[in-house]
Amino acid sequence: MSRKTPSKSERYFTTGLTMITSRGNNGPNVMAAEWVMQISYQPILIGVFIHKGSQTLKNVERTKEFGINVASQDQTTGVNIAGGYSGTELDKLKIKSIFKLIKPRKIKTPLISGCTINAECKLVKKQKLGDHVMIVGKVVNIRHDDSKRPLIYHKGRYFDLGSSIEQDRVKVNVQKDTMEFFKNIASEKFVVKCVGVVVESKKKILVIPRSKTILDMIPFSVPSPGMNQRDHLIKFLKQIRLNLQVEDIPIMKRLILKNGKNIQRVNFVLFKGTIRKSSKITKWKSPRQDSLIAGLI
Repeated sequence: MSRKTPSKSERYFTTGLTMITSRGNNGPNVMAAEWVMQISYQPILIGVFIHKGSQTLKNVERTKEFGINVASQDQTTGVNIAGGYSGTELDKLKIKSIFKLIKPRKIKTPLISGCTINAECKLVKKQKLGDHVMIVGKVVNIRHDDSKRPLIYHKGRYFDLGSSIEQDRVKVNVQKDTMEFFKNIASEKFVVKCVGVVVESKKKILVIPRSKTILDMIPFSVPSPGMNQRDHLIKFLKQIRLNLQVEDIPIMKRLILKNGKNIQRVNFVLFKGTIRKSSKITKWKSPRQDSLIAGLI
């Protein structure tokens, strides 16, 4: 079986590395795979792309099951062996001191110890795509190890996951009542997604009072998922009887609100607006008076 050597551009993809376990007439087998991904939450489905003609594919076609073993940074040798030899060439899992097998709970195919994730899968779909075959497995049992870090593959070399990267959010210190207001809106969601309008006049910003709070803020609302942001904003402005002309081009502001040890992430999709007619709601505030408003302009 011959394989095309990847071009320079193809090597710039960055992937994780997974060892796929299977079992056949000659016993258990393992192969290394880059193209492995979760494709559904309910049920949990995992897609694997395998080169046609591989021993693993033959095993999975026969047994209708396979194991997903997401490699940790300590398993470079195991991954190299799993990917460097075919099951017809060598009984890889018997190599001394390389692979330690663990017993599965829901399938008969063994799993590999020391991985970040071990998932037991039942085959639910097989489809040829290009020069590979996609197999999709339904996860019937899954476990993970928090103490392990995943192994990364890029340009033919192995990498550690490394340190996390802080997102480009503006940190804004807010009063306790402001924090409580947005915490209530969030209802324990990781990020509150808001849409609002910014109207400027004489270096001040149009604000409206929020009901049952002492918070004066730009006109904004929290749309339901899937709703067009601008359409929702215009509908909201009509509901509060604020007659504004809303521009088409959005601005994105990503904030982290902080009050002591409490934090809340908030995304604001903002549109510039102008007052069409005089309105009963015409309260203005200088950004210097409010750190949150200052963070939005």
